[in-house]
Amino acid sequence: LQLRWFRIIVDEGHELGEHEAATDVTNFINDLASERRWVMSGTPTTGDEDSPDFTAKGLDQLQRLLLFLRHPKYGMSCDGQDPSVKHKRELKKELAKSAWNDDVKIPFLNKIESGREKLYKILREVMVMHKKEDINLPKPIFKQGEVTIFIPPSVQSTIVDTVHSAGNDTAAYLEAMTNLGVSGRRLVSEELRREIELKCKGSARFDLLLSEYLGTDSFQSLVDEKQAQYIVEAVKRERSELNARGGSIPDDSNAPITAATSSNNVACDRRPIKVVVYSQSHSNLLSVAEYIYRSFQAENIAELTEGKIADMAYELGRFRNSYKEGKKCRICGGWNDYNGKKLIGCRRLLMEVCDAEGRTFLIEPERVNRAVGQVEFNESNNGAVGTPVDMIRLGGAPLSDYRISHKNWQVGDSLCINARGDHPLFQKRWSHNQWAAYGSDRCMELAEKDNFQGRDGFLGPLPDYEERCDNVQVKLNKWQACGKFHGKNRWYLGPTLVHVDLEKESQDVFIL
Repeated sequence: LQLRWFRIIVDEGHELGEHEAATDVTNFINDLASERRWVMSGTPTTGDEDSPDFTAKGLDQLQRLLLFLRHPKYGMSCDGQDPSVKHKRELKKELAKSAWNDDVKIPFLNKIESGREKLYKILREVMVMHKKEDINLPKPIFKQGEVTIFIPPSVQSTIVDTVHSAGNDTAAYLEAMTNLGVSGRRLVSEELRREIELKCKGSARFDLLLSEYLGTDSFQSLVDEKQAQYIVEAVKRERSELNARGGSIPDDSNAPITAATSSNNVACDRRPIKVVVYSQSHSNLLSVAEYIYRSFQAENIAELTEGKIADMAYELGRFRNSYKEGKKCRICGGWNDYNGKKLIGCRRLLMEVCDAEGRTFLIEPERVNRAVGQVEFNESNNGAVGTPVDMIRLGGAPLSDYRISHKNWQVGDSLCINARGDHPLFQKRWSHNQWAAYGSDRCMELAEKDNFQGRDGFLGPLPDYEERCDNVQVKLNKWQACGKFHGKNRWYLGPTLVHVDLEKESQDVFIL
């Protein structure tokens, strides 16, 4: 508030005039001192004057926008936090509102032409309007996609067998619905019981059982997977066709129509392929996203979910510009996204593991070759440590996908890791002498004091496993962010992200 800005631009600026009682954000924006002020919005003010229930809400919204724009008569306001200035500001606000009511609002509502003329005059002074045609946006291509989903044979058998054998036994139908996945209040409702009793004919009951199954989570998961398959196949097909045309030209303003021509001399579209996947159902979107993540690399996907504006802006920037901005940790080499806040501790997750000889050390999750299942665990003889991992916990995914999400991890899990010290895909680790200079002795004191159950640890050199380093079985003890293991306020004396320059790194981000 002590600065005077040259220009303030408020996107979705209609929100400034939405409520009569200003919010903290509205007050803050109105208090900022600025040479010029812009309000950007694609949302019209409320109300249709030809409607019988038309009110003055839209006119009131407009007057509150004029307040922010510092209109000399209908919105003038004072800048500053001094009490006397605040008093003057409130007084001027009331005078501006009164003038607006007398000159515009009341005459307009009473169908007096002077009110309409005054309103038009004000709008011509302060408003610039563009239509979609004015800015020459590329026309969207709409294609209706359809997928076929087959009812699983086991479900078909349950429905057919129940219709043929249950007769008029309501309890048998309810049991069949339970087996089909119908649950919750619907299953115990009297309405469902009456439907079963009324539909005495076999075909009607067949339709009822099928209809109830189509509303289950089990069927929805089939729908989600099919939708995801359709999206993945469409993306791969379009990207393949784009590569056949010579690849994308993301930075050329002429790329959409003149960047290349096809064999018959027709202009080709070589804009980058960008895909937005959205749904009104958050749970369905998550289910589709799981399949998409299994089909592409994580860096190909940006997520725009409800949350902090800074996080959403960062993800949208990745999607639009195909690069990420952040810092690399000097300890683990992990990337830390920059979303406008100061970066101090590395957020990359590290695992603390223990081998069969009792040696404890930290590893990067990417070193996990796979989780050890029951069969491999039984065949490991004396080399097995920890507890075997059930594939059911991974949602049917292969054990090699264990490292992808920490949601799959549990303390005590048996893992097979690559413990090669000079691995080309991982940042070289600091020596014991280097770690000693950064406080590793103090780290071990704190760890022993907490019986190795606390947060302290360091990413030191790996144990020497000689020839068998590519497949070492270990037990997972715990995991946390690199910055938590290497606590600056506890023992760590080395460089943090504060000492690292911000950098940009190109990414092929084509799904939002």
